[in-house]
Amino acid sequence: MSALDQEQDVVDLAEKLGLTGSPVAAIINFCQDQIDTWVQESGGVTSVDELEAVVADRLNLVFEEVNEESDFDRLKAKYVPMGEPIFAALKLDLTDDTYGTMIRLKDGTHVAVIDCRGDKAARRFFTRWHEIAHLLVEEDVDKQVFRSTDEPLERLMDQIAGHVGFYDSIFSPLFNTHISEGGRLTFDIVEAVRQEFCPYASFQSTLYACHRRLTTPLLYIEARMEYTANERRGLKQMRMFDNDKPEKKLRVRLAVPNGPASEMELTARNNMRVPESSVVYRAFAEELTDASGEENLNSWTFSKGGSLIDCEVFIQARRIDQAVMATMQPNNGR
Repeated sequence: MSALDQEQDVVDLAEKLGLTGSPVAAIINFCQDQIDTWVQESGGVTSVDELEAVVADRLNLVFEEVNEESDFDRLKAKYVPMGEPIFAALKLDLTDDTYGTMIRLKDGTHVAVIDCRGDKAARRFFTRWHEIAHLLVEEDVDKQVFRSTDEPLERLMDQIAGHVGFYDSIFSPLFNTHISEGGRLTFDIVEAVRQEFCPYASFQSTLYACHRRLTTPLLYIEARMEYTANERRGLKQMRMFDNDKPEKKLRVRLAVPNGPASEMELTARNNMRVPESSVVYRAFAEELTDASGEENLNSWTFSKGGSLIDCEVFIQARRIDQAVMATMQPNNGR
């Protein structure tokens, strides 16, 4: 059972929906079953755009997008005369850390406003499905603001969006045309799948969808410059002008093995230091968008002794802003 399964908000939602078993899996299956029924009743879908249209129709959901500042005036002019004054202050909701907001109109229609300005455009696909996820589990959302937070329900909505947005009957056949049996997943394959499936889906969310479906082991990690937990505690006790502050190191902030990787215990420990000899470190230090190479994971050591498993892996890494994402695949899993 995952940590998210044990969050009280997630447990309460599963109980509210009358679900049993693992809360996260049960809720995701609940959402998937709803969509499967609607797709079947509609006669089937052949693209993600058709899928979204079917789902939005069943949920009485309308999407609006903000691509530039003038869109706020457009939405105000459209909805305020309809007796929806909340749209006059829409800009106040879409702050720097906010990707979308959903408003229930007086006639019962839900309007999801997606912020696509600047860097937020990369999350357009995911934000739309995140808002859909909210309605799948709560039919009468009066107002819902989607911010980038670690709140349990928001993390759950992300998981739902990642599953139902990459609808299996559309995505899996396409993915299988790009990867050979037992083949290695590369960034080029992920990008080719993304372009064919949905060009406005992000590279990262598409990588996650491929990662889940790969039949060979793959560990996905993200790393960024961080302190250790002890160093963070020490910093809180230090004075402003103390000179012996610790230095941040490149550390693992997320490690997600797929099913086959979990079976062979191919994983990494949260907050462990990335060795300077690693491809992951080189990608970060040299700001590379595509670094690759082979190494043994026993070079990834823990501060108190020991290391990751003795396994030769192929690593591909990419720096994005202040973080680096990487995939690790055993050499015998080609």
